[in-house]
Amino acid sequence: MTRTGAEPGICMTDDRALTQLVNRCQQGDLEAFAQLFRRFRQYVYDLACVILRDNVAAQDAVQDTFLRVMEKVDTFAGDAAFETWLTAVTVNTCRSHLRRQKVRRFLSLESLRPGQLLHVGGAAPNPARLVEERLRRQSLWQMVNTLPDRLRLPLILRYRYALPCGDIADILDLKLGTVYQQLNEGRRQLEKLAAQQETAVNLSLAPGES
Repeated sequence: MTRTGAEPGICMTDDRALTQLVNRCQQGDLEAFAQLFRRFRQYVYDLACVILRDNVAAQDAVQDTFLRVMEKVDTFAGDAAFETWLTAVTVNTCRSHLRRQKVRRFLSLESLRPGQLLHVGGAAPNPARLVEERLRRQSLWQMVNTLPDRLRLPLILRYRYALPCGDIADILDLKLGTVYQQLNEGRRQLEKLAAQQETAVNLSLAPGES
C-alpha cells in the first residue's frame, strides 16, 4: 500500500524491500525487526494518539503493538499489504488499552484535512468567511466525537488516513458492506446533529459510496 501526497497516513515503502524485511523478521532476525520498528514507529504512534488521545498511553500502545508484531509476524501471509496488517494490530492493541482502562475517550479528527469530510461551498477569500468556515469545521468535529466508536473508527480510517474501504473492512474485521453502512450511518448521524444545532453543513460522500 504505497501512498503519495497523503499526510498523515501510512508511510511510503518500497514493496520489494519491505517484503524482504518482513521475511527476515519471520526468520527471527532481530536487526530486521529493529529496522521495521524504526520505519513504522511514527505511524503507529500517530494512529495510537488519534485513538487514545493520550500521548503517554500512545507510547505504551506503540511498545505493545510491536511486541505483538514480533509475536505474530510469522502469521503474516502476505494476502494483504503489510501496512494494512500492521494497522489492524495497532487498532486492536488500542482497543485493548481502552477496555483495560475502562475509559471511553473521544477519538480525535482534528488532523483531518479540510474538505475531506466536510465540504463548504463558495468560500470567499476574506477573514470573516475563513473564521466562519473554521468554526463550522470545529463544530462538525465536535459532533463526530460524540458518535459511538463503531462509527468513529471507520470515519477516522477513511477520512484521516484515506484508507480504501476494503482495507478498513480487513482492519476492523468487518464485511465490506458493513463498512459502507457504518460510514453512511455516521454521516446521517452528523446530519441529524447538525440539524439539531441549526448548523449548515454538507457532508461529501467518498467515491464509490452511497
